Amino acid sequence: MEYKIIFLDVDGTLYSHSTKSVPTSTIEALKMCKEKGIKICIASGRSKLVTGFTGILDVIEFDYFVTTNGNLVVDKDNNIIYSNPMDKEGIDKVLSLVDKYDLNATFMTHDDFYLYKEEDKRAHLGFDPLSIPLPMVKEYKKENIYQINLFCEDEFMPYFEETKKYLAYSRLAHYGYDIYTLNHSKATGIEKLIEYLNISKDKAIAFGDGHNDAEMVKYVGLGIAMGNAIEKVKVASDYITSDIDDNGIYNALKHFGVI
Repeated sequence: MEYKIIFLDVDGTLYSHSTKSVPTSTIEALKMCKEKGIKICIASGRSKLVTGFTGILDVIEFDYFVTTNGNLVVDKDNNIIYSNPMDKEGIDKVLSLVDKYDLNATFMTHDDFYLYKEEDKRAHLGFDPLSIPLPMVKEYKKENIYQINLFCEDEFMPYFEETKKYLAYSRLAHYGYDIYTLNHSKATGIEKLIEYLNISKDKAIAFGDGHNDAEMVKYVGLGIAMGNAIEKVKVASDYITSDIDDNGIYNALKHFGVI
């Protein structure tokens, strides 16, 4: 199979939190792919801005970004290709609960990222393990929001049950949740992008490891789970490669003759 495009999750797939870097073998492998004309794309719960905090945009040149769990797709210059902001009534219901139970959250827009309340322990529990610095506090002014990061313990989740009529929830690493538009996932954003580029999904590869990656590795022609992936992603994938810190991306691309 001659593959045309590769989608890569960030945390635990491209970016190693043990080394705080992208494996050298991954950089080399993706450079070889680009030299062959294969498009290289981010597929993340992060926005393009928040992806930049990892430093990966300084070492790899990406063509497109499927961001905020498939709800915003942009090109390398941040021009919008697909946009599906969150339901504003749903946002209001989430914020009323955040206020009621003294929780915290961040907001991701097309080109901004901000904290709902002053930084606190919960916000640090959510973002510190992901090497994401807490942004400034700003007022929500009903602008288009593509994702909310909710910082709370699981015991609070029953209170948010009503909002699931409007919004989807996905585990944010080890603490808290990504909240975004219902019936959307990274697979949705990938579908919109490959339609835009006129590429068959059979010619797409996706790499992932976490809770929000299962749909995309199942959707594309070749879905690859990292060796460090959760079981849900491994079950959904076509192939399980080695861990991120054991040249997982390079090994898989070599195995399938992509490089």
